[in-house]
Amino acid sequence: MPSIRIWALESDNDARAVKCLAEKLIAHQRLDHLTISISGRTAVPKRRRKHTLAGSTLKMAVENYLKQDAGVIFVIDNDSPMSEFQRRQEPNSLINQVTQIVTDRSFTGKVFLALAVQELEAWMLIDCIGIFRYFAGRIPKFRNIDRDAVTGNSSFNHLVDRFQKGNTEYIVEAEAGGKGPKEYLREFSREIVLVVNPNMPLKNVRRHVYRESLSPDVAERVLLNQQTLQRNNSLVKLADCLTRFQ
Repeated sequence: MPSIRIWALESDNDARAVKCLAEKLIAHQRLDHLTISISGRTAVPKRRRKHTLAGSTLKMAVENYLKQDAGVIFVIDNDSPMSEFQRRQEPNSLINQVTQIVTDRSFTGKVFLALAVQELEAWMLIDCIGIFRYFAGRIPKFRNIDRDAVTGNSSFNHLVDRFQKGNTEYIVEAEAGGKGPKEYLREFSREIVLVVNPNMPLKNVRRHVYRESLSPDVAERVLLNQQTLQRNNSLVKLADCLTRFQ
């Protein structure tokens, strides 16, 4: 079975979360012949010599992966336009290094870039029912809550409808350092905990709020189907990358 390497360059947690989402995409698209391997931030090579070009070490790493994997898909957050512009101005930024590799003819058909617009959290926010199930399930009383129980409860369903965006790419930080999908998901998780357990002390609520280390577990609850995929085009592009290896 061909192995596809997904490399989330900015976070090991992101790598595990994307692996979960990619496996759901494989099942949705019936690409059962594919398997997913992952690398994260800790796998990003450092320059061995002072004058070595930053991109050359990353390129060598890709070449080594391709000895065992059928392809490599880079995943990078594509947040605010201002942040992206700043990164594009830095010659050795990860986005510029990856762009050079993806456009290298020797990697044609083998190496791709999937930008998470706006952030990885925007991919997970395509299914707010699944996210509700995860955070409610951290409270013992709701450990086994299913989708029907969420939609069948007027208070729960109202909260989901309030946070569910038609296009999660529009959860945008207006400026660098502003609020984006991460902050949006933190707020949503806080509201979930309060609606399922309104008597919980605020100091305890804070322990249940979303943090990046939870992203792989949250991704497990996300439902990927035709309806939810319509809420984020950049996640569809990841799916398109996977179909290149049919």
